[in-house]
Amino acid sequence: MSDSRQQLRALTRHLMANEPDEIRALRTGAVPLHPGSYGQYFTTWDLANGILRDYSMNVYQLVRMAADERLSVNNVMTVMQTWDPIYSKYLGYSGFPALERHAERISRCPVTDRATLVAVLSELAEYVNRLTAWSHHYFPWSLGAGYRYQAAEGAVAPRPDAPAVPQAQGDPSRRVPVRLAWEPLGIEVVAELATDLNERLCADFMAALPFTVLQDHAVVSGRSMYAWAPLVSVAPTPVTERICDAPTGRLRFSQATGNKLVIQYGTTTETLSVPVLGMVSEGDLDSIDKVGHAVWDSTFHTKESIWLTAELAG
Repeated sequence: MSDSRQQLRALTRHLMANEPDEIRALRTGAVPLHPGSYGQYFTTWDLANGILRDYSMNVYQLVRMAADERLSVNNVMTVMQTWDPIYSKYLGYSGFPALERHAERISRCPVTDRATLVAVLSELAEYVNRLTAWSHHYFPWSLGAGYRYQAAEGAVAPRPDAPAVPQAQGDPSRRVPVRLAWEPLGIEVVAELATDLNERLCADFMAALPFTVLQDHAVVSGRSMYAWAPLVSVAPTPVTERICDAPTGRLRFSQATGNKLVIQYGTTTETLSVPVLGMVSEGDLDSIDKVGHAVWDSTFHTKESIWLTAELAG
C-alpha cells in the first residue's frame, strides 16, 4: 500500500505542470487499443472525459466514507470493490492503464487501518482530480457553440427560486487575506478566506498554500471559473450557498466535484449548494471579470494555459 501511495504522489506531482500522456493520446487518437466504433475516436474521448470526472467524484465520496468512523473499514473496502471496476476498467480500456492498475491494487489490498485507507484513497483522489483537470482543459467544448438556447434578443435568462434560508453573515475581522495571480495575464487580486464561516475547510486550504494550478472555466453554471486544488478535504462545511445566489467575487470550494477552488465573476444559474470559502475584495472585481473572459476563451477556444497561483498575502 505504501508503494501505491508513493507512486501516486509522484504521478500527481508531475501532472501539476505537465499534460498527462493519457490525455494527449486520447485527444489525438493515439490510444493503443483504438476504442471507438467505426474507426472514429471522438465518442471515446467524450465518454472518457465524462466518466473520468464522474469517477473522480465517486472516489472522493469513498475518501469521505473511509474517514467516517461510523462506517467500518471493511464496509468501505466492500463498496470500493463493488463499484470501482465499473469505472477504472473502462477507463483503463480508454487509455488510462496506470489509473486502472493503482485502483485495482488498492481495491485488492487488505486494509484494516482507517488512517492508512484514508491516506491512500486521498492519493488516488488527487491523482484522478489532476487527470480530470487536464481532461477538462483540452476537451473541445467549442463544438457546443452551435447549440444555443432560442431566446429573444435582450431577454434575461430565467432565475431559480429564492433560497429558503438567508446566508450567515459571520465575523469579517477573523478573515485571512490571500493573493490570487494569473499568468501570463499579469493580473492579481486580493481575497479573504472566510475562516469565520468554514474554519476547518479554510484551514485545509491554507495548509496547501502556496500552489500553482491550471485555471479553467465552468461550462454549465455560468460566469464561474475553477481550478482543481492540490488537496482533498473532508472538513465539515456548516456554511454553504447556492451557486445562483452567490455574489460576484465569491470564492467557494467544491469538495464533492473534485476539490476545486471556484471564483465567481458574474451571473450564474446553477442551484447546487457549495461551501463558502471567501470573497474577492470589492476593488478587484473588475480584474476578475477580465480574468474570467480570458479563461473562457482559453477553455472554450484556444486551449492556451492560464496558471493560477494562490498564496497567503502579506
